[in-house]
Amino acid sequence: MIHLGSIGGTSIDVDISFLIVAALWVMNDYQHSQDMKVALLWVPVLFLSVLIHELAHAAMFGAFGYGSSAIVLNGMGGVTMNSHRARPWHDLIISVAGPFSSFILAIVAIFLYQRVPWLQADPMMQALMPTLWAANIGWGIFNLVPVSPLDGGHATRSFLRMFLKERTAFVIAVWIAIVVGTGCVILGIVTRYIFVALLLGWYVWLNFQQWNYFRTHGYPGD
Repeated sequence: MIHLGSIGGTSIDVDISFLIVAALWVMNDYQHSQDMKVALLWVPVLFLSVLIHELAHAAMFGAFGYGSSAIVLNGMGGVTMNSHRARPWHDLIISVAGPFSSFILAIVAIFLYQRVPWLQADPMMQALMPTLWAANIGWGIFNLVPVSPLDGGHATRSFLRMFLKERTAFVIAVWIAIVVGTGCVILGIVTRYIFVALLLGWYVWLNFQQWNYFRTHGYPGD
């Protein structure tokens, strides 16, 4: 684990798995572009995109009075941990803050690229800015899929918690995750997004395991 420091009391650490995944992205891009300089741009793109995404979660935790958090960038993207359990509607906003920050970063990147002449003239920026835009659009959409542990899964359960008992919200949310996630896995295979399909397949399996545990042991607190 590499500790990068803290912002407003929120610590920021990088797990070795994040570096491994970044290296895999670089190698994958190099196979297509055959340009190592372009492929290496994925390192700052991934780092900045995931960090901004997680900082948005941490900022909302702080805005709602839950104090500082701990951010860890890892192989699955990142996670923002806070010791407090947020109220359902707070949790909903905290969850969607990440994906929406990704969309905002994408909009800012493409806006600057189109409006600032020297960005269009610089060869590195010609490769960096469109990649930053595309990565954050994709990252934001992916995180809104209602499959836990993605933000969309947390948001779905938090929304249901606003109107239903915890147990009922869990059951509905986990089955939404299984059904929608399975559909997305099939779509990923058909469209040849194999890595996305595998990742979502893993998440669907985790949700199915949660359902099996619930059937056997009941919901905590019952």
